[in-house]
Amino acid sequence: MSFLRVPPHVNTCKQNSRVTLRIVENRTLTFSSECAMKLWYQIIALYFLIALARSEEQEENADDAKPAAICNVVECSKLFNPRLEAMEMAVKKIALAILSQTSDVFAPIKEILEEDSTFTSILSLNSTIYSSSTKAPSVSNGTHKEVLDGQKQEKNFAVANLKRAVKCSLAHLVDINLTDPEPYYEPLPQITALFTKDILKIEWSVPSAECVKVSSGVRIKIYESADGYKVPLEAPIFVPQKCIKKIAKTLHSINLASPFSSSTSRGNACAFSLTKNLTQCRSYIVEVVINYQSLAGKAMQTELVIPLKLNEKAHLKPLISASASSSSLTLNWEDNSGCAPQLTSLNLEIFQDGMVDKGEKANATVVIPRSCFKQPIGEGNLFSLTLPTSELTCPIVWKPLDVCRKYKINMSSQYSSTWNGPSSSSEIFTEQEGNFAPDSPNVFLRCPIHQFYCQYQQLCMDTSNVCYDDNNGYDGCESENRYCEQDVCYKGGFRCGQQCIPKELLCNGNFDCVDGSDEGPHCENTCFQLTNPSGNFSSQKLRMPPYEIHRDKIVNTAQNTKVLISVQSTHHIWLTFNKFNTFQNQHIVKVYDGPYSTSPLLLSHNGSTKPYSVRSSSSDLFVEFPSYLSTTFGIEAFYTSVRRTDDQFLPGCGGYIYGDGIIPKSLATTFNTGCFWYIEATQSDDTLLLKMNISDSDAYRKLQFYRTLMVYDGWNTDGLVLYDGKEDDYKKKVAIYSITHKMMVHIKIPIWSTKPNENLDFSWWITTQKSTPHCNNHFEENTGTIKSPNYPTFYPNSVDCRWNIKVEPGSKVRLLFALFETQADADYLYVYDGPTLRSTLLLTKSGLVPTPFIVNSSTNQVLVRFVSDEDTSSPGFLAVYSSV
Repeated sequence: MSFLRVPPHVNTCKQNSRVTLRIVENRTLTFSSECAMKLWYQIIALYFLIALARSEEQEENADDAKPAAICNVVECSKLFNPRLEAMEMAVKKIALAILSQTSDVFAPIKEILEEDSTFTSILSLNSTIYSSSTKAPSVSNGTHKEVLDGQKQEKNFAVANLKRAVKCSLAHLVDINLTDPEPYYEPLPQITALFTKDILKIEWSVPSAECVKVSSGVRIKIYESADGYKVPLEAPIFVPQKCIKKIAKTLHSINLASPFSSSTSRGNACAFSLTKNLTQCRSYIVEVVINYQSLAGKAMQTELVIPLKLNEKAHLKPLISASASSSSLTLNWEDNSGCAPQLTSLNLEIFQDGMVDKGEKANATVVIPRSCFKQPIGEGNLFSLTLPTSELTCPIVWKPLDVCRKYKINMSSQYSSTWNGPSSSSEIFTEQEGNFAPDSPNVFLRCPIHQFYCQYQQLCMDTSNVCYDDNNGYDGCESENRYCEQDVCYKGGFRCGQQCIPKELLCNGNFDCVDGSDEGPHCENTCFQLTNPSGNFSSQKLRMPPYEIHRDKIVNTAQNTKVLISVQSTHHIWLTFNKFNTFQNQHIVKVYDGPYSTSPLLLSHNGSTKPYSVRSSSSDLFVEFPSYLSTTFGIEAFYTSVRRTDDQFLPGCGGYIYGDGIIPKSLATTFNTGCFWYIEATQSDDTLLLKMNISDSDAYRKLQFYRTLMVYDGWNTDGLVLYDGKEDDYKKKVAIYSITHKMMVHIKIPIWSTKPNENLDFSWWITTQKSTPHCNNHFEENTGTIKSPNYPTFYPNSVDCRWNIKVEPGSKVRLLFALFETQADADYLYVYDGPTLRSTLLLTKSGLVPTPFIVNSSTNQVLVRFVSDEDTSSPGFLAVYSSV
């Protein structure tokens, strides 16, 4: 005999009640209870488990000598049907036992059994199961054999339905594909839920098409999710099978309307709705249980987050802004999700050097609770955070970031244990201010090399006897025996000769070691980031100390400076140096092709000669350079960004020139591919002059070179072409003037007709043409006179004069030149058929030109421009205009 105690969560009786099942040896079931069993189907499921356990126990006792083994597919398939038949018999015995009870306590359960078609069909095969109030069906016609055949068919149908119901309700426990030869079962059920337009749409899958045949409906329950716990939101909703929408063979759905929703159909028996509203921004658990006749399947659950109803025209500001130093990280952001009150924590991912490659792990991942945030009073969606924080109020483990390094931060707000907001990102750079302390007492800079300053005796002493017991006359000199404890080095300190200083004093801006090795260019003193598309930077002028520095130690006063240039991800960076003067072989300027000093080295240069321009292969460029006490030394650099190309950077092939500069001869014809030079005036109102430095004796070769030259106004090949090399006259221009403050020169290898191995002695000079506002004139009369500055005497050098002439609408302008003499091929006059420099060019003249000559316009406006270079002037020109 065995007894089964029903678990408390199954027992729905009143307090102090007890439900007990007694199974005796002859397999007869007696049932006694003091209360009604409303959840009787749970008892049936428990009995199924007992029957399975008994079946396995009998098989094990049949042959104790054989070890336990897992059955194969064929054996399991053979064992499955007998076990189902044993379960069927168990169900029948339970039903017989319940229906045979005369107590009123079992009346509700007997009523449920008698109304269930599946159990009625099973129990009708044996007339002894009916209660006293139910009569067995009579047989008035037919033979006894026909009755038996009918009973057999009914039994087969009932058994088939029971098998389906049991298999479908236990589909999550049994791999049906291994226990049933019919391969029509799908994967385990799945469920999705979506809330939109006040409608909760739930979709779920049934284990197989066979399970659909025995499904009687579903039970839907919604829980509110809070801190990992499920709180029921409302009573379960029971939906019969006839009201369920069939989307596919094994995919079903149901729509639940919100309370008081206009989409609710009154009077429709299959229209179901929620009894409570779902709150925006909150997380819920939707649970669906499929009923297979009187058996319940496995509960399927999914999370549902109710979205916020946002105004489509609402302007969402950037979610995050960040700043960082070597010791702290500060975040300021505005939570525009509309769910700020539900914000529980912040998820941070930090990637070094701003690189987030596929599959790359973050250098640090931190989850920060809301208790660590700060909020301005009255601002419910503004937050700020500074790391590290107090361990007492916010115990977050924070590892300081590297100095002078670029990072990318991914941030996402978390509103529940399973709901995160969208991720946003920001790039930061750990900037640092210099810490050179010239006012502090110094024992190093005042003396020659290999000596230190003794403040007590106010003399320079030799460093060779530092940290020795014999003072050698250094009485009272604290510097001699300071930091002589060797244990400091063993504890992570810094060794400098015989001294050991604590690591906190390394690179602190003061020379604590008598040999000065604890400070200098190796220290990361100052670093900053530039993010504009173009700009400049230079060596900083350090503050002079109040004492005199010995000339031998001037080199030691240099401080290292680092700058990271970051532009658009689709652009290159061109960098050029307009000033360059460092201590030879002492202080080296280094340029790295990337965001940090671990990136490939592009340039390493020192001394007083300017290096060539360099170009990055990405949108980042990292530069290290020294800063000095004197402005005589140091660097000045300019950078700009241009759209990225696939061309490989070759040193000397192309470059960036800011203001005045030169395209050197030795670099212009070195490479087989074209070289692009980007030239920019120092002011946006200025223009540029590109001038060739070449002698007349090389005119023929100059002609060949010109055929390889293209000059554009602006930095785009779609811009206005200032020179294309197609002129037939071998006397080419030795001067080309821009229209705007930018010019691009494209140089290719020349095709020499003779002496191909000889290098032509030429170069291009670039100078800035300063704007001359006093030389801009406007005429609106029908007649007038224009002339070059200072006419009839020589015009000045480096001028850019313009005359805008406008006559009555419908008329045209006629220009009559009475005198024209300028520097040939260098100083030019241009006439445009319209009011701008981009109008049609009517005339280009230079040199001594026979006069008179006439120029006629096709509109009522013309623009006359006169430009001169920096040397050799002439009388210029005189012209009169009239309206025709």
